[in-house]
Amino acid sequence: MPLREEACKGKRRIAAKLIPGLLLSVAMCAAAEAGERVDMQLVIAADVSTSMDAEEKALQQRGFVEAFRRPEIIEAITAGRNGRIAVTYVEWGGEQRRLVIPWTIITNEMDSWLFSLKLEVNSPAKIHRGTSISGMLSYADYLIRSSGYKATRSLINISGDGVNNKGRDVAPVRGGVLAGGITINALPVVYGGLQGVDEEAISPESLLAYFRREVIGGPGAFAEPVAAPEQYSSAIFRKLLREISNMSEIAAITNRVPHR
Repeated sequence: MPLREEACKGKRRIAAKLIPGLLLSVAMCAAAEAGERVDMQLVIAADVSTSMDAEEKALQQRGFVEAFRRPEIIEAITAGRNGRIAVTYVEWGGEQRRLVIPWTIITNEMDSWLFSLKLEVNSPAKIHRGTSISGMLSYADYLIRSSGYKATRSLINISGDGVNNKGRDVAPVRGGVLAGGITINALPVVYGGLQGVDEEAISPESLLAYFRREVIGGPGAFAEPVAAPEQYSSAIFRKLLREISNMSEIAAITNRVPHR
């Protein structure tokens, strides 16, 4: 076994032993700093409905775990005016939501790694079939409004593999979110058995167009599609880097990052 791989495994074993205490410290710090200024507050809303299998859910979660360990992401966080962001991670499906990681302040490499470690030990939920984008947007809006942080920007990063087919219509909910100055970006999963209204099949092109037309909105809003299972990691990295950096130039730069 290569020495580097063995060293990495050793670090993971140490992290697994330390993680309970470290995560408690992170939670305490986040609570203590509520009300302070951050460059961005970000709600990550990960689709875990039964239309996604266990492997896809794991790939999606792993993509976010890896992204928060990338030096480019950490550098983008620390380069902001306040040098900090607030992040929360939610799983959703149908009309259900599960708060996996509450609001957490990230200011440096250690914070970012601790966030990723907490996410890494999570077992993605199995939530009933159905897609209530409106319900998730409403919940994300609540999380942002009640966070207590003074954020320069507020974003919702929502993934999904189908159109809204449960709960309220998307339009009025989306309108309320956008009226509050919150930007909605999307990670449409545009492959496999995509579901439309009344669970009818929908094409990848139609689903991507739907997210661009009916879901995203706000300053600089965009959709970063996942067109194959092996693209989760690279798509999530590009999306987070573009969101955190808040620079349109990032789109061109990250398009040159090869898929893994």
